[in-house]
Amino acid sequence: MSTNLPLPQFYAQTLSSLQPIFDDTLSTSDPKAQGILSSALDNLYLIQRMVNSLGVFSENENVDEVGEKELVFMSLGWVIGATEEKGGLGGRDDRMSSLQRAETAYSSYLELLTSYSVLSPEDKAESSASTNGGPSIPKDPAKKREAKIAQYRKEKDLRQYISNSLPSHPDTSSSPITFLLDLLPSTSTRPSVVSTSTGSTSVNPDDAPEITKSTIVLILRLLYTSTLSSLSSISMELDLLSNAPASISQIAEQDPRHVRREEEDATWRLDRQPGTYKPRELISGNGKVLRPFTILPSTQAMSDRERLKGDVFKQSWRLPTMTIDEYLEEEQRRGNIITGGGQASYDAPTATELMELEAENDGTIVAEENYEKKRLKDENWAMFTDENKKGAGNTMNKG
Repeated sequence: MSTNLPLPQFYAQTLSSLQPIFDDTLSTSDPKAQGILSSALDNLYLIQRMVNSLGVFSENENVDEVGEKELVFMSLGWVIGATEEKGGLGGRDDRMSSLQRAETAYSSYLELLTSYSVLSPEDKAESSASTNGGPSIPKDPAKKREAKIAQYRKEKDLRQYISNSLPSHPDTSSSPITFLLDLLPSTSTRPSVVSTSTGSTSVNPDDAPEITKSTIVLILRLLYTSTLSSLSSISMELDLLSNAPASISQIAEQDPRHVRREEEDATWRLDRQPGTYKPRELISGNGKVLRPFTILPSTQAMSDRERLKGDVFKQSWRLPTMTIDEYLEEEQRRGNIITGGGQASYDAPTATELMELEAENDGTIVAEENYEKKRLKDENWAMFTDENKKGAGNTMNKG
């Protein structure tokens, strides 16, 4: 790539392209965002090679011996790490490679700050704990919460100091990219091409903001606190990804016999695989059931653990099924379905009312028989009431 821009302006142009992503105005899942990240990484690695070829930083120097314009480029390792951390959405291996590159960039950034004595004694102790395998955040929940609160307060104070020191006074909640852009020349008026042959990291005084070295050091320390959190998150994510199951294509490449076993299993198993039948093949347009089926819980409501458990610990034979009509017939045969009752039973005529209706049909044998039945019933009831006075059986209340 050939350009005619000075190195600081090239760096500022690359950071400007990343600002919408780091400010969360553009989602990383957007294909446009992934294209921006890929292009920005190419530019960032090019800037890194240019800085190394120019010998901007040396192992035998101190932070006081570096100029303000060169000190800005110490943030390059953090920017590369943060950009790599937001990419790698093409699968498990792609994500792991991206996280590993981010981890390498973050580690080089910490080493650079340590070698130039940018960190305070407290920062050095925290950095050595995280880089030497010791946990930067304790495992005890109470101490872990206290450590996070202390880190949040530290980051908040740094952001406030930085915001007060910068000419544009950016918001304290702004992303670190915004703070870095305030250290670099404006990108509003610049040519579209840059040259790798530009051998100076100095900035045009008319275009460069006046920033003190202490402000730049504060920004580098802010990036340091962010680096420790990112390294902790990357370590946990890499551990999860390393234990995650590989995709089918990767399993086939490693062990083709696994695919053959899956195909054989699908041939001898009697129960249908998910997705074999479509809803229109199970139920007709008028709601009639066309074939037996089993109603299962929604897979969206099931956790991955429950779904995997159901796939592993399942019966090796086909379970008996029946239609809804067959199920209702079987339940009715067993006497588990109650019929009658309700409003229709309440509105139906009683036996006495039916006899009265039948007795009204004069001149028929059925009417005479029902009339005689009703007469006998009324006579028996009259004899019962004569022999059993009202309240005769009420011996408890005497009422």
